Amino acid sequence: MTNLSPGPSRRRLLLGALAALFALARPRSAHAAAPTAPAGRALQRLEKWECTNKQCEPYVYDPSRGDLNAVDLDHPIPPGVAFADLPDGWRCPICNDPKKDFVPTGDWVEA
Repeated sequence: MTNLSPGPSRRRLLLGALAALFALARPRSAHAAAPTAPAGRALQRLEKWECTNKQCEPYVYDPSRGDLNAVDLDHPIPPGVAFADLPDGWRCPICNDPKKDFVPTGDWVEA
């Protein structure tokens, strides 16, 4: 006669115990990893800026990502550069409009 007990099988108990052990061994973090600034620089809140050219995709300059710098491909804009600190000759990489044709989006990022 076969034992038809309604309880969990040994395999299921063993798998549950292993899953619990792995969960305990994994490092816990209360929050997602916070952005960190490069060495020697503090994090700052910077605003995104959007190109106003109606024929542009639109392009949004995100200071947390930087830019390729279409004007000088050998010197990309690193993350953490505020829009106001972009070089005077910097232009939209999509439509080639100058900085004066950008407006703040109201979205802020940490960089």
